[in-house]
Amino acid sequence: MRHRTLARPSAESTLRPVRGPRSLPLHNVLRLRSDPASLAHDLRVDYGEVAFVSALGRDVVVVQGPEALGELVRDADRAFRNEPVYGFALGRLFERGILLMDSDEHRTHRRIMQAAFTADRLAEYQKPLHALAADAARRFTTGPAVDIRAELKATALDVALELFVGARLPRAEADEINAAFVDLIEAGSALVRVPIPGTSWARGHRARRVVDEFFAELVPLRRATPGPDLMSALCEARDDDGNRLSDEQIVDHMRFMLFAAHDTATIAMTSMTYRLGRNDAWRSRVTAEAIRLGSTPTAAELRESTVMQAVFKESLRLRPPVPVIPRAAVRDTAIRGHFIPAGAFVIAIAASNHRIPEIWPQPDEFDPRRFVDATGAATVKRSGRHRLAWAPFGGGAHQCIGMNFSFLEAATMVHHMVRHLDWTVESDAYERDDVALTANVGFTASVRPALLDGGI
Repeated sequence: MRHRTLARPSAESTLRPVRGPRSLPLHNVLRLRSDPASLAHDLRVDYGEVAFVSALGRDVVVVQGPEALGELVRDADRAFRNEPVYGFALGRLFERGILLMDSDEHRTHRRIMQAAFTADRLAEYQKPLHALAADAARRFTTGPAVDIRAELKATALDVALELFVGARLPRAEADEINAAFVDLIEAGSALVRVPIPGTSWARGHRARRVVDEFFAELVPLRRATPGPDLMSALCEARDDDGNRLSDEQIVDHMRFMLFAAHDTATIAMTSMTYRLGRNDAWRSRVTAEAIRLGSTPTAAELRESTVMQAVFKESLRLRPPVPVIPRAAVRDTAIRGHFIPAGAFVIAIAASNHRIPEIWPQPDEFDPRRFVDATGAATVKRSGRHRLAWAPFGGGAHQCIGMNFSFLEAATMVHHMVRHLDWTVESDAYERDDVALTANVGFTASVRPALLDGGI
C-alpha cells in the first residue's frame, strides 16, 4: 500500500507527522457514511491511533482510542472549533444551533439551555413521560412485521413536542412535523447540495420552512403565557448582558434541539428494543425489574435500575447516537504526539472506539454485564476502564446536553413496553448496519400484547 503524509512538523519539533493511505476521496466518503467503524479499524491496523484520509474535499484526521478522544474534546490549547466542521455539514439547515457555536457564545447559550435539563426539571418530566410512554405502549401496533423504529420515532416526537415545546398536536399535524425532521436529518448527509427538485437537499430546505413556521407561531404564545417547557425557558432567558433572546434565536435553538432530541431518543429506544427482541434472557431481566419497580418509577429509581442502565449502556455502545465526534483545527496543534496542521478536520469515531477489543473483549457481542461492577451496580468505569471508553454522546464542552434526559426517555418507554408487549426480532439486518451514518435505519419485529402486573 502506498502512503501519504499529511503535513510535516517543523525541523525542531518532536511531533510525528500523520500518515494515511493513498485512496480515492469518493471511496473514503462512502466508507465514512456506510461503515465508519470498518474504515477506522483498517486505519488503526495500518497506522495506529492517529491517521488521515482525504474526503469531502478535506484532509480528515481520524483519531482512535479514549486517550485520543480525551485530547480532542478537552482541547487544552483551544485549537479546535465546532462551527467550521458542523457548518460545512449542517450550517445551511441549522445555523445558529448550539452545536455550531464555540467559546464564550457557546458557554452562554449552553448555560441558558441547561436550565431545561437540571435534576429537578428531569424529575418534573417523569410524570408526563410515563403518561406518553404508557399511551404509546397501549397503542403500539401488533402483528408479525411491525416497523419498530417508525413507532418509536412518532413517540419521540410526541415527547419532544410536549416537554420542550409545550404542545400536544393532533396525529396528522405531528406526523407532518415528524416527516419534516426526517427530511432535515437526511439533508444533513446529502452529497448533492444544490436545491434540485426531488433531491434530499431540496426536501430539507422545504422541511426547514415547515419547522420554522411552526416554532415562529408559538414564540409569542410562550412569551405571553410561559409554561414548564424548554421554549418557555428560552423566551424568559437573558444573556450575559441582560438581553432576551430574539424570536429568531429561539426558533434557531428549538429547530436544532428538537432535531437532536428527536433523533437521539429514536436511536436509543430503537437500539434497546432491537437488542431485547433478540435476547430473551435480558428481556426477562428487564421485565422482572420493571415489575419490581412498579408502574411509574421515579427518575431516581430508573437511574438506579441496574438492569435497565446496563442494557441502555450496552445498546448505545453498539449503536451510539453520536457516532462521529468532529472538530476543525483552527491552528497547528497535536494529538497523541502527532502534528495536526491548521485547517484539518479531525474526527473520533465512537462506533470504532466502542469496539476496540483490548477495551471491549468480543466487541460485537451484546453483553450488558460489561457495565455491572462487582457490587452489582451499573457503571461505565468497570475495572479501571477509561472514562471516555464509552462516549455515545460525545465529550467535553459540546457533550450532548440532553444525555441524561435521553436515558430517562428510553428507559421509561422500554419500562412500559415490557409491561404491555412481547416482541421478537428474527433478522439481524439492523445489527449488520449498526454503525452506518444513515438517518433511516430500523427493523421489523413480531409484536404481541403481554399485559403484566395488572397494567397501568
